[in-house]
Amino acid sequence: MKEPDYPPDEAERLDALLALKLLDTPGEDRYDRITRLAQRLFKVPIALISLIDAERQWFKSRQGLSATETPRRISFCGHAILQDGIFMVPDALDDPRFADNPLVTDAPDIRFYAGAPLSTLEGFHIGTLCLIDTAPRELSAEDQQSLRDLADLVQSELTRIRAQQMVEALHNQEARMRAIVTTAIDGIVTINDAGIVESFNPAAERIFGYAAEEVLGNNVRMLMPEPYHSEHDGYLERFLRTREPHVTGIGREVVGRCKDGSTFPMDLAVGETELGSRRLFTGIIRNISARKNAQRDLAAHDAMQKAILKGVSYAIVATDESGTIRAFNPAAERMLGFDASEVIGLSSPLVFHDPLELRARAAELSTEFGCTIAPDFHAIVARTARLGEADEREWTLIRKNGSRLSAMLSVTALQDSDGRISGFVGIAYDLTEQKESERLKKEFISTVSHELRTPLTSIRGSLGLIMGGVAGSLPSQAAKLVEVAHRNSERLVRLINDMLDIEKIASGKMAFNLSAQALLPAITQAIDASRGYARELGVAFELHDDTEDVHVRIDSDRLVQVLTNLLANAAKFSPRGASVRISVQVSNGRVRIAVTDSGPGIPAAFQHRIFQKFSQADASDARQKGGTGLGLAISRALVEAMSGTIGFDSSPSGTCFWVELPCTGPATQLPSPAPEQAHGARILVCEDDPDFAELIRFALEEAGYRPDIAYSAAAAKSMLRQHAYDAMTLDIALPDQDGVSLIRELRGEAYARNLPVVVVTATRVAGKARLGGELAIADWLEKPVDHKRLLAALDNSRNDSEGGADRPRILHVEDDHDVHRFVEALITNIATIDHACDLQAARALLSENAYDLVILDLGLPDGSGWSLVPVIASKQPEPRVVVFSASELSEHDSQQFAACLLKSSTDNDRLLSTLRTQIQRNLPRGQ
Repeated sequence: MKEPDYPPDEAERLDALLALKLLDTPGEDRYDRITRLAQRLFKVPIALISLIDAERQWFKSRQGLSATETPRRISFCGHAILQDGIFMVPDALDDPRFADNPLVTDAPDIRFYAGAPLSTLEGFHIGTLCLIDTAPRELSAEDQQSLRDLADLVQSELTRIRAQQMVEALHNQEARMRAIVTTAIDGIVTINDAGIVESFNPAAERIFGYAAEEVLGNNVRMLMPEPYHSEHDGYLERFLRTREPHVTGIGREVVGRCKDGSTFPMDLAVGETELGSRRLFTGIIRNISARKNAQRDLAAHDAMQKAILKGVSYAIVATDESGTIRAFNPAAERMLGFDASEVIGLSSPLVFHDPLELRARAAELSTEFGCTIAPDFHAIVARTARLGEADEREWTLIRKNGSRLSAMLSVTALQDSDGRISGFVGIAYDLTEQKESERLKKEFISTVSHELRTPLTSIRGSLGLIMGGVAGSLPSQAAKLVEVAHRNSERLVRLINDMLDIEKIASGKMAFNLSAQALLPAITQAIDASRGYARELGVAFELHDDTEDVHVRIDSDRLVQVLTNLLANAAKFSPRGASVRISVQVSNGRVRIAVTDSGPGIPAAFQHRIFQKFSQADASDARQKGGTGLGLAISRALVEAMSGTIGFDSSPSGTCFWVELPCTGPATQLPSPAPEQAHGARILVCEDDPDFAELIRFALEEAGYRPDIAYSAAAAKSMLRQHAYDAMTLDIALPDQDGVSLIRELRGEAYARNLPVVVVTATRVAGKARLGGELAIADWLEKPVDHKRLLAALDNSRNDSEGGADRPRILHVEDDHDVHRFVEALITNIATIDHACDLQAARALLSENAYDLVILDLGLPDGSGWSLVPVIASKQPEPRVVVFSASELSEHDSQQFAACLLKSSTDNDRLLSTLRTQIQRNLPRGQ
């Protein structure tokens, strides 16, 4: 069996068939009449109208056959549509194409077939009118013509359907065109070859301000200003004569005239149409006033943008989304040495970047985003592309000549109206001058720190020693002059420290060691530190604390600095004999520390400037109150850095400055060291007056000693038998035994025979006479005791008892000889001190001697003191290191040393206490 071939125009044929919309429709009498007529005329059992689709033949009308369709591959009609004439098979059994066809070998037992193809208006064969018989036969030429005539009747029905469809389509198209013309936003005007308006749509009415009836039948030049108004008919006549277009067929921008006489720019496109013998012209009109205005605005914006790009001092480089450079302003040319023509459209910003820096940045971003970022253009733009925000960071850029510069580069993603990234813009500025400025500033600060703090430390320390009596008694007038000098050295120290602090705050380099801790110790420390200054002014401090165990997260030193400043101001502006009230209250999870004075208040005109730098209510040279005007500015910055707030309330009767801090939970308390782990020397205080005993205990603890108190002679003897003490203080007048007899008794006991004893009593002369010089007493001090004298006596007594060979040995590394001499005078009673003025001398002394402690200045003439740290660490046993320098260390660096003290911020007592503590901690247990 041969299956029918597909015609070459099969796709178009199927489209034509489907357009008729006949497939699978119900039977219709108009078609059935034709098949019945064919059946009777040709005396055949089966007559069909068969339509051939892609897979089947479907019967629109059938006579003598119950089936509605059969597969196309076994159809006779599939062969019939391949030719224009009648397709006839006289005897299917004798035709090899059909002999084994199931329609032949089985029902309906076809032996004879004749089919006339049915064509559409377009000429596509979509089916047949066919005749089928169960016996062989042939059709004469006359019969074949009759079959063709009947097929033409079927085709006429098909043509009528198609024509009907085309008419409907034309009506629909006309309706659509009418709707388009009516609703179009563009004006549509039709004129004839005489220029008379024949149509004028609603959009044209809106554009020109005329109603259609005002325009129809008039010459179109009424819509044109001069010179177009006068010249239009000439344009039209010339076009009709020469066919040379002026507007027709090409379109152009012209000017229109409204009904009110105003004019406007418009786009005009004119098309020519022929309707029979008539020639019409249709104009499409669009008012482009908004576009023109936008173009002017855009041109102005573009000009301004170009001026900005040209005049701005920042380098600006813009790229497309792939990284190709699209803009490169003059500042970029100057910064990087490339001409814009060398890089625009040709290069990527990668030519300006260090590959190693790109790899490092790509690694950072890969870690941050959890995916691989390639070390290419993506390393520059990945952050802004992903987060949608500007990515600003410092980069090393490479100029055309290979030189390098540091630049701050801000990269931003550009987005189109749909939110998609369309490119990137980078704005960079050269950091060379800024870095040089920072370097010079750093050098200046370093110079100020060293060259001012160092001599001030010598001056202040030496004056303090003289006032403490190290050089003996001074004449009254000289003592007053030394006191004036010492007081003003303290004032100069505060000035320098304030100036350096304000610089560190401005540069963001102020270090904070924040931790949760009790608030009250910081308050009492500030009060104690300010009490001497207040006493000089005749002012007292009163603390009112109604809270219990308040904890805050603070840097204790910084908070003490703030409170000390507030207390000093309150004392300074209070009248003599007044009291400054310090109150502490908790409310809504915050604690307020208020410092209230009874001074004259703050002038209203000055209050808004009170926290500004260098602000003083009285800034004249004749002002009565001193100060730099920096204290409150520093205080506010410190408080805010600790998440607090600072403010004030003022009236003519006084001012209240307050600090508020958020409360927090108590800090985790570390276990206290066992008594045997304490490093200070152990002192027994034998004193029957509890208050005086507590004063001595406090002074000794502050100096690094471990004091125990015995309130009677019996208690003292018991404690001496149980513990080993390094020295003892003794009141001669004890309730249960005479102090002198106690000393005699102790000298007879092995455990106290050589114990240094410092007598502290109110009966100095009588007691000393009773001893008669028989017993060695370390010192004899009269109440009220001078704490410095007491500490010096204990130090001397312990040194005498231990022998000179056992005195702690200290290396002082300091290039300023005056500072060394003052430090040496301060500690000469407690240690042997060696001096090294530079690194070379220090290394030599460290190689030759063993030291218990090293006092280290970091700024030395031949290098940094840091280079000595590994040398010191290599010593066995390793000495402790106390940094005493004009440079402030970071929290991290400070942790590498036993203690860090800042010159000019450290008074004699603190320096001596720190050194004594570190010496004791480095001594073997039992010494």
